[in-house]
Amino acid sequence: MPIEPIDVRKRSILKAVVTDYVRTAEPVGSHTLIAHYDFGVRSATIRNEMAELSEMGYLQQPHTSAGRIPSDMGYRFYVDRLMEQMGLSVDEAVNAKSKLAPHRTEIDIILEQTCRILSGLARYTSVATRPSVTGAVVKHISVVSITSTKILAILVLDNGGVIHELIETDTKSSKLDPIKATNFLMGLLAGRSLASLDSTLVDSVPEEQRDQKDLLVKVLSFIRRELESADETDIHMEGAAYITKQPEFRDAERLSSILSVLEQRSALYRLFSLVYLGPEVTVIIGAENPLDEMHDCSFVGTKYRIGGRVAGTMGVVGPTRMDYRRAIAAVEFMVGNLEILLNELNVA
Repeated sequence: MPIEPIDVRKRSILKAVVTDYVRTAEPVGSHTLIAHYDFGVRSATIRNEMAELSEMGYLQQPHTSAGRIPSDMGYRFYVDRLMEQMGLSVDEAVNAKSKLAPHRTEIDIILEQTCRILSGLARYTSVATRPSVTGAVVKHISVVSITSTKILAILVLDNGGVIHELIETDTKSSKLDPIKATNFLMGLLAGRSLASLDSTLVDSVPEEQRDQKDLLVKVLSFIRRELESADETDIHMEGAAYITKQPEFRDAERLSSILSVLEQRSALYRLFSLVYLGPEVTVIIGAENPLDEMHDCSFVGTKYRIGGRVAGTMGVVGPTRMDYRRAIAAVEFMVGNLEILLNELNVA
């Protein structure tokens, strides 16, 4: 629906209604606005302006005798045209950064920490995708003997991820020198993307290197399985309790429906795809959400990058009566810090 232009006074009133409704979760009436803001006009004029904003689709009236609340279109106009940028306070920023322990070898812990801190800052449920292996490049490979017939192959990726596989060998692993096997695999695979590794590499190995050739076949097989399961990448979620605290979701059935969707990875990926394809910060309001069960919610998300390449997405979910300024500031701040940690991990 195209957004109809509104004049300066209507913009001020809409901004005030959004601000008060976000703060109180109660419909906003003309008397409340007169008491809190200086519009330089009488209450009757404010009532008429609010009625016109309702007719234009920016406000809605939940009950005949109640005040007004913003519609999805009202929130959209506020986010796009009226909202002022906000930064976190120095104390909040310092406190948040101090909680980010640099677990250089455990990307899942970094994401878990970041999501937890983001939830606390924004006061909404946070979600994030783990860096995808699809476009990742092999940075380092290690081969370790476990038993006489089993070895462990470990691949460190440029996005900070680590994938590994316990491989059953056809011959005694004592015949397979781990150092030579590591050097062999490094020479073939390091610096190449996982997606580019296929069975043609096997043809380049001389027949006399039978043990290493068999190892390469098994490593390529487990890499292929990793790529095939890329769509099943884990999603980190923290702060689900923030949803339960919202007055909009006091109804148990309504709350259950939202929490159920948040636990469905396939559903959340529809949401993340909009963020992945969207601008730096994507704001999805109410009915703009592709998930019917979340039409009473909004999502603020953005992409995070490793080495300049988009690696994943992160954001917060809350009611449409969301404090968008704070949500955007918190998401931008935490993603910035996440990128610093993951890029340090990448070059370590």
